[in-house]
Amino acid sequence: GIIKENCPVLVGPNVPHETLRQCAKERRASKYWTCEEILGGMDGDAEDYNIENSRIACAALKLLHESHPQAMASDLPSQEELMEVTSIRPPCRFEEIVLNDGKRVILDVAHNPPAMNYLVRKLPKDQPVRMIVGMSSDKDLVLCGKAVREATSNIHLVQAAHPRAAKLDAILEANPDWKEDESIHYNKEDPSVTYQVKKALELVENPNEILVVCGSVFLMAETREALGIDEPRDSPYIAAMAGAGVRFAQENCGVKK
Repeated sequence: GIIKENCPVLVGPNVPHETLRQCAKERRASKYWTCEEILGGMDGDAEDYNIENSRIACAALKLLHESHPQAMASDLPSQEELMEVTSIRPPCRFEEIVLNDGKRVILDVAHNPPAMNYLVRKLPKDQPVRMIVGMSSDKDLVLCGKAVREATSNIHLVQAAHPRAAKLDAILEANPDWKEDESIHYNKEDPSVTYQVKKALELVENPNEILVVCGSVFLMAETREALGIDEPRDSPYIAAMAGAGVRFAQENCGVKK
């Protein structure tokens, strides 16, 4: 449904271009574009997905300026200015938070092996890392586990309050060597995000240690609450309509039953 007849297709790097080109042809897209063709330079396998995202957004703006000039500003900003503007990221996209006691936390919605690998490469190599990880049941729990293990041996496993969240037992079955590893923290009686956030913060004693929360978007609302971040939330009426009758139900919006 994304590729439509008579509409251009813009594709980022690290995708099966041959397959997508064929799909675009079958659906009669007007043209198939890569960022490299619009912006120049090489897309390649960038170490920073923020740069990739900025290039995709920048290329999209250029395409829209050409196809719908009446709806865009008469003069498009320079590519450097566009890259700067499009570098702004929403919350929980490698969002860095410094708590009142000086402890540093990074929230990132990386939830599949490629995204987890990006996250690990982006983390500082000269500072210890502790990770809180919860995953979605439809993701590759083995490869996600391997990516996390490359970053640290100090891992806290959680099970988000969401019907699509992977069960704690499923994560452990996918990574059996974690069951007897004392550096892997989990609590089957209380697998909640809140419990492990508090436990991890207690264990962070090194002032240079970074606490990273990742693995699923389903973790983020509860994590932010556990960190003491006060922010707007849907009313109980909207939450009830969202669907599953669990905490942080606003994250269920759009989930097919």
